Amino acid sequence: MGFPKYSGLAELLKHDEEALHFFEGLPMEVRDRIAPKGRSVDSLEKLKDFAEALGEDRQ
Repeated sequence: MGFPKYSGLAELLKHDEEALHFFEGLPMEVRDRIAPKGRSVDSLEKLKDFAEALGEDRQ
């Protein structure tokens, strides 16, 4: 089962409570790096993928 798709991060966070809680739980540094890519973050799945990739960059 896939995740619903939205037009970008702002819409995703507005309409998907799980995505909002996930995003709010991320370190501020990760959130700040995801925000500029907002248009391409159109699902919870992509949000998690971006967060994971950015987390690996920090190690």
